[in-house]
Amino acid sequence: MKWFVILMMVMLPTALSYGQDQDIPNEYLIKVKYLLNIPLFSEANSKISSTTSYAICLVGDTPLESILASSKGIVIKKLPLAVYKVEELRQIDSCQMLFVASSERYRLQILLSEAHRHGIMTISDMRDFARLGGMIGLLTIDNRIAFDLNLSAAGKASISFSSHLLKLAHDIIK
Repeated sequence: MKWFVILMMVMLPTALSYGQDQDIPNEYLIKVKYLLNIPLFSEANSKISSTTSYAICLVGDTPLESILASSKGIVIKKLPLAVYKVEELRQIDSCQMLFVASSERYRLQILLSEAHRHGIMTISDMRDFARLGGMIGLLTIDNRIAFDLNLSAAGKASISFSSHLLKLAHDIIK
């Protein structure tokens, strides 16, 4: 519980500052904070050491793109944040994280297979995302954003999550 409080204290003030001049629901502001903070509680393969930025890639239609675009100057794992909109599968090779919008459900298994093969963390607010093979599924429970973790999917991509993050998960899928 202590780590949850710390995580939310880190996440909420910055999330709220993003929305001051925009008509973006707080739900998406908080989801962006998850995207920016979850990597701090994970370990990936050596892919990060061979790159010059931490690339969060977005596939599909999502309001997160405009919020992330205003996140210039943020550093994740000692690397500057880069945000890319992905149209084709071949574009995900340079991503460290792939956010899959609900609009991409029709090609979810192809996206997940390719992301896991490249060691890319996958995250979405798509219903049952973690149960369908994604790593981190964002969900709303009692008007709060929570997340499920799929350890099997993470293992396929050589990604592990800290015990602190595991304690905060709503559900852990093995």
